Amino acid sequence: MYFTWWRMPDEEFNVYHRFKPYFILGQIDYTKEILLPKQKDINGVLHDGYDVISPVYCYEGGRFSMQKAVHKQDPVVIDRAALIVNRGWIPHELKDKRSRPNEINTRKLHKFRGVFRKGKNLHDYKIPNNPDNNDWYNLALEDIGMYWELPNFDECKHYYF
Repeated sequence: MYFTWWRMPDEEFNVYHRFKPYFILGQIDYTKEILLPKQKDINGVLHDGYDVISPVYCYEGGRFSMQKAVHKQDPVVIDRAALIVNRGWIPHELKDKRSRPNEINTRKLHKFRGVFRKGKNLHDYKIPNNPDNNDWYNLALEDIGMYWELPNFDECKHYYF
């Protein structure tokens, strides 16, 4: 039970949040993406492709510093938290980012609709990821959060959107 007090129990997730539709507002970071190999059945034919995984940054909450207020600096610091989002499947032909010219980083807020899904245990995978070569084979949320250097990787390693 050490350092697990903040995690949501499985029973609570299954009863209140599993398959319940949510929406999130945030800025998507197109520069950080992971492509997970996946085959998709389209009209009875298997096509090679990838699931696209990206971070979405949400600006929630903040902290107030009395010391900065006294020194006439901006006293409010907004925390930038990230969620790991599965953006969907793309065919193998669109693996190269140059073939997807609409994916440009902006400060625009996007609205995502979907459900939260529970990630698997880090040690439950058969083929290990190799972040050094950008070779990804499974959705190990903790590995992805540390690879992207997310400020809240410890909180987002259990669930993805």
